[in-house]
Amino acid sequence: MTQAKTPGQAFFDKHLERIGAGEIDAMVDSDYTPDAVLITFFNGFDDEEPPMTVNGREGIKQFFHKYMKTIGSIDVKKIDFTENFDGKEGSIFFQSEFTCDLGLMKVGDAWTMKDGQIFIHYGFWASD
Repeated sequence: MTQAKTPGQAFFDKHLERIGAGEIDAMVDSDYTPDAVLITFFNGFDDEEPPMTVNGREGIKQFFHKYMKTIGSIDVKKIDFTENFDGKEGSIFFQSEFTCDLGLMKVGDAWTMKDGQIFIHYGFWASD
């Protein structure tokens, strides 16, 4: 018998599905509050140094379009996931290892959830 997904796992899976399909705008509109904040240590941009703070859906869309163009394809090697999310409030945390156009990456993200969407997104980034 298959165990039902938790609200956090279902949210996370849909988030990754949209990213994988290149549906960045739809992912941000669906998954982020209008006043969301993304704080990241991503270091793959030639024209921006980490850490970066991005405000609002439009800024987050611009960031993700640029991010996906920079990293190219993703081959996930490992994902560790945990949550304290009831479908409305709480937090989701994951860490992952993947290869992309920049090489082997080790990332971690923490999401503070409000009204079923990401309100604050912390992104941690390391490369070998």
